[in-house]
Amino acid sequence: MSFEQDYPGLQQAQRKRPLLRVLIVFGVALLYALFCRLIFGWKELYEFFPIVSISFLTLVPMAFGGLTTFLGYRFGGPSAYWIYVAPMLVALLGFIGSFLVHLEALLCLVVAAPIMLPMAMIGGRIMAWLLYHRSTRLYVSVIVLLPFAVAPIEARWKAPPELVSIEDSIHILASPSDIWAEIASVRTIAREEVPFRWIYLLDFPRPIAATLDREGVGGQRRATFERDVSFFETVTDWEPERTIAFTIKADPEFIPHTAFDQHIIVGGRFYDVLDGRYVIRREGDGCRLLLTSTHRLSTRFNAYAGWWSRLVMNQIQSSILTVIKNRAELRAAQGARG
Repeated sequence: MSFEQDYPGLQQAQRKRPLLRVLIVFGVALLYALFCRLIFGWKELYEFFPIVSISFLTLVPMAFGGLTTFLGYRFGGPSAYWIYVAPMLVALLGFIGSFLVHLEALLCLVVAAPIMLPMAMIGGRIMAWLLYHRSTRLYVSVIVLLPFAVAPIEARWKAPPELVSIEDSIHILASPSDIWAEIASVRTIAREEVPFRWIYLLDFPRPIAATLDREGVGGQRRATFERDVSFFETVTDWEPERTIAFTIKADPEFIPHTAFDQHIIVGGRFYDVLDGRYVIRREGDGCRLLLTSTHRLSTRFNAYAGWWSRLVMNQIQSSILTVIKNRAELRAAQGARG
């Protein structure tokens, strides 16, 4: 028996109260998505339902996508809209709502969207295929319970952490001494000095300063960012006008929870910055300044997380290098005039 035959009054119902029909479908699907988000975000249940997991990123959107299609077929009749469009609209509305109520940070949503949006549509397509072959409520029961069945199994898989090295560089028309004066200790950076980068549109804290208590190995450096974010650095290599390296200590309790999303907080369960190094090399009529940093990733999808880590850190490091370049070249120009 076809799905349409299960509901003989379906065609007539389709013509009545279309807005109410859509509100019911979207409302139920969004409530299910919210329920999943709260369960997977509940600290007491984290060992069973981790939110930073393959299950949450793939099976949850697939489930509410399938639920949307099932309800759409039930109240509106089979159509491509309920298969492809409605599931992704539910996901987008969920993203907007979670951002507006501060359930998720914008950066987290941007990272999740390339996976969750297609998975919602895939869930809708799977449900449509199942309903085409046989209409039964068993299908929707299975698909909405699937994330909760698979997540505890995935939670038992302990993925090893991965170290990622990220390097950026910039050519500077200045001497090594002029550049060194701008990297050993960085005086306060005015907001207008920081070049445009898309991560700052996502409310990522901008750099402010880096102070050094004394020169040489063992010196303590403190790098500060907007919203009272601080990183504590210990100098491990010191070669004036050539290189400076330091370990980085990020204390999650010292970083305000409003500065980063709880899932990507530096020094937390999933992500950390371990060290950094500046290297000055003579190049042509100036120098090339390299900035390298090492990061720890501890997710079950490190390949994807690593790609985003590189993308975000390239933005941050390149903006810092641009500030140093502008300051060093200004210093060099002032020295030449003096």
